[in-house]
Amino acid sequence: MDKEEKEKNIRKELNKLKKIFKTLPDDTKSLCEGLIQNAAFMCVTLRELQEDIKENGAMLSCQSGNGFDTIKDNPAQKAYTTMISRYSVVIKQLTDLLPETDETTAGADIAAFLDAE
Repeated sequence: MDKEEKEKNIRKELNKLKKIFKTLPDDTKSLCEGLIQNAAFMCVTLRELQEDIKENGAMLSCQSGNGFDTIKDNPAQKAYTTMISRYSVVIKQLTDLLPETDETTAGADIAAFLDAE
């Protein structure tokens, strides 16, 4: 994915998240703007990492400095593992900010977002 396409996908995710969290009070919304932007970035980056892992596998074959064939972890796998846990924390923080007025509405919005990924 090139830089332009990635930026487009991040904006798309950002718009989805903003729709979900539009019911937040303005002061809370301004405080969590960074979390929303980071969640959008992480979502798109996680998809990129998933594609790399699907294409190249979780383990890579390579030659060591001594000329021996070795197998090492795909760096994308490690980055994915770290980022998915942080993404989950960010989404949890954001969903905890949603008003608890109508469980079905908030739950439906979140479910729709997750299904759209």
